Amino acid sequence: MQPALHRHVLPKTDLSIFRCILFWCSLLVAQVKVTKEGVLVPEQLFEEMMSAYVKVEQVLATLEELADPDALKAIEKSRKQIAEGEYTECILSDVEKVLD
Repeated sequence: MQPALHRHVLPKTDLSIFRCILFWCSLLVAQVKVTKEGVLVPEQLFEEMMSAYVKVEQVLATLEELADPDALKAIEKSRKQIAEGEYTECILSDVEKVLD
């Protein structure tokens, strides 16, 4: 007797992400070599994987900020201050001086 399968319908955007993941997995299987010492990944594939990882991390960080009511209040406050001209321009090396 087979176990019951849980069926979940993914939104269209999730399906495209899922297809992308499947595509990457197929690339991995074709290009990755497993040895006793570890896993060997071609440099170009590794760089592409890291680039995708960074993008996913940026999206997740943005979603976390948008889910935080205090962060949204701070963003709104900052937008109002900028619109009203309540800000100071400086170069990166002078940030600490400006904040004092």
